[in-house]
Parts: sequence; structure tokens; C-alpha cells
Amino acid sequence: MINLTLAIIAMLSLIVAAIMTVVAWTTVREERRRSAARVAVLTAAIHGHDDLLIQPQSGAGHDALPAEPTTHSRGRLAAAGMVALFAVGAVTGLVLLAEGSRGRAGSGHVAPPATVPLELIALEQDRDESRLVVRGIVRNPGSAAKLNGLTVVVLVFSGDGGFIGSGRAPVATSSLAAGAEAPFVVTLPDADSVDRYRVSFRTDDRIVPHIDRRGRNPIGRTE
Repeated sequence: MINLTLAIIAMLSLIVAAIMTVVAWTTVREERRRSAARVAVLTAAIHGHDDLLIQPQSGAGHDALPAEPTTHSRGRLAAAGMVALFAVGAVTGLVLLAEGSRGRAGSGHVAPPATVPLELIALEQDRDESRLVVRGIVRNPGSAAKLNGLTVVVLVFSGDGGFIGSGRAPVATSSLAAGAEAPFVVTLPDADSVDRYRVSFRTDDRIVPHIDRRGRNPIGRTE
């Protein structure tokens, strides 16, 4: 609505400016015509061409010449110029106002918050026959955005550093609000040869960085 009003005002201002420009141009042309006629009459008088002289009006005591520009004509020209200048200034001001409004609107737009690392505050593991069970608690900092569909990924390795496999599981809540905590459990079968593991977090479309806030675990590492 504001943009439409600005457009209408700008259009009207341009129309006024165009009209005043035509008026100013017409006035200037008329004054130039009068000046040219006066020069022609004076030239004819100097060279004796009486037929070009305009006959004096009744009661006049000399040959009539085209009148000098009157104060009224000059005032009208000046007024036209001032109105045209005002119209141009109004259009310029409206354009600047519109740009400023867009700038303020742009500056008022809140950018998506930068990714704030999760905090891993607890992590432990249990052996259940041949299975490895990894448990922990993760916290979403108070300054972070809400996370939906957060999943825990556990990679397991042998003693010589060889990759064995991986497992994953969602955290206990589907939507982890800012400042909230959630436990998780990931179970990996056939883990007899597992010597160490790494934990990471991700959503459906990206890996979520995290900070290890726990005490160091003998075999558990994070990345």
C-alpha cells in the first residue's frame, strides 16, 4: 500500500514537473520572440525601413516598439521555474524515502541465527555380549535455534584404527529446543573387535557441530 501511494505521488509530481517545464519553455520562447522582434524593428529603424515600424497607438508620441518583458512575465517565468524545481525535488525526495524504507525493512529483517555447537555433557558405553551400547546426553545451548530430527551417529574402529562400522539413532525428543537436553542410546551389534568409537550429530540435511563438555572417556571420542 505504501509503495502504491509513493508511486502515485511520484507520477503526479512528474506530471506537474512536465507541465511547469512546458510553461517555462513557452514563456522563454515568447520572450525570445519579443526580443527578436524588437531587434528587427530597431535594425529597420537604423537603416530607414519605415515600413517595418509599427504605427504608434493613439496618443503615443513615438514609434511603438515591442514591449520589454514585463515584471509580470518575469514573475511568471520565475514561478514556473520554482514549481518545476519543487516538483523535481519532491520526486527525488520520494525516491530517497522509498530507498530508505526498503533499507530499514532490510535492516529489520532478522537473519537466521548462526549454527551454535551442541554440548555433549555425558557419554558412556556398555558391553552387552557382542553388542556395544553407547549412551549420552546432549544439550542445545540457550542461544541456539531449535533443532528438529537430531540424530546421533557412532562410528566404531578396531585397535589398529581400521573402520568396522557405524550405527545411528535419534535423540529422545524429535524437537530439541534452545536450552533443552536430551538423552540418546545407540546400539551396535557384533562389536567384539571394537576398540574405540566416535560420536557425531546431524539432522536430515547437515552435520551439527558439537563441543565435548564431559570428562574424557577411555575409548569414547567425539568429532
